[in-house]
Amino acid sequence: MDNSLFKLLVINGSIQLNDLLSFWLIQEGFTDVYTSASGTSALIKAELINPDIVVTDVDLPDISGFDLCKHLKIILPHVLVLCISHIDNDSNRIKAMEVGADDYHVENGDDYQFLSKIRTLSRLKHLSNQIRNQYAELEKRNNVIERHMQMARKVQMSLIPEIDMDFGDCRMLSVYHPAMGIGGDFYNVLRLSEHCFGIVMGDVAGHGIASSFLTVTLNVMIKNLADWDLSPGDLLFHLNNDMCELFEAGNDDSSLYACVFYAVVDTQNKKIRFANAGLVLPLLADSSTAKVIELEASGSPIGMIADTIYDQQEISYQQGDMVLFFTDGLQDNYYKNQPDEFSKHIKDLLSEMSGYKDMRVILDSICRCFYKIEATKTERMEMDDVSILLCKL
Repeated sequence: MDNSLFKLLVINGSIQLNDLLSFWLIQEGFTDVYTSASGTSALIKAELINPDIVVTDVDLPDISGFDLCKHLKIILPHVLVLCISHIDNDSNRIKAMEVGADDYHVENGDDYQFLSKIRTLSRLKHLSNQIRNQYAELEKRNNVIERHMQMARKVQMSLIPEIDMDFGDCRMLSVYHPAMGIGGDFYNVLRLSEHCFGIVMGDVAGHGIASSFLTVTLNVMIKNLADWDLSPGDLLFHLNNDMCELFEAGNDDSSLYACVFYAVVDTQNKKIRFANAGLVLPLLADSSTAKVIELEASGSPIGMIADTIYDQQEISYQQGDMVLFFTDGLQDNYYKNQPDEFSKHIKDLLSEMSGYKDMRVILDSICRCFYKIEATKTERMEMDDVSILLCKL
């Protein structure tokens, strides 16, 4: 270790002892060694030179070396202090530790023992500097990542905005709670014809920057496929093959997949055609009976197995019915390992509110019951993304 990198300040009322200690330190390879004969001048000098290690006698002509140590630790929190005394007793040692001294040395003219303590403090200072530098570098990188995440969130939200819109007699309203500011959920409402619109709800594996960019990619791919006037099952078939092809070359990451539910609402014939690629099942609340059923359709997630055929179903609806689309993050907060309890609770709540006209009240009630709205940033790191889209038919 290069001792010339460290600055030392030696404080002693005896000029001769100051010179002796300085001589020993210079012989040890310390080139920046400063001295002071009093505590008051030492404080001034310390602020000017910012020493790495301070060696101070506890008996100074103006103030106590213990008081000096206490002041030094306030103005220079990272400085290491060695207190020196001619008295070897527990009281002085304890007092030195109480004021923040890093070591205590009994002066007996033994340069080996003194320098041994200085070497130990030098190693501690070297390690401390390394940790501080690494922390500063980490903080710098975190700031860069944070700026990238903010940029990614702006891009993602421009393509996946919160929905508050009408299509004929149907009304759609959405809520989006990404776990880390950006997330792996996505949804959209697509105008397909004068009487038909498509609803997309998706959940990419994981969350964070990588997942957010995949949501953007899938959203664009789905919009392009929707222009082909495909049935829900066919759209998921082509989406799956496109994603398998996109990530096939050189990819050994089995976590690149997405769960997607796609529904086409025919407002003229009051029918919903839908297909599912592994997403949690949406719920339909009958306005006349308040009965809640699942829109059941099966299929493996997008991007896992090429040429997968997706089961397509169709159901009729009546005016006033509601469909709730959501991702599995809604279950994970309070019912992570209790799917049956979650299913019962959310069905009961939707049935109870099936006659409500204010969709915002319904969404707010769902969020209060199943999502930790007041979660801290640290808690959100452990949470999944949550997307909810309510469609009043």
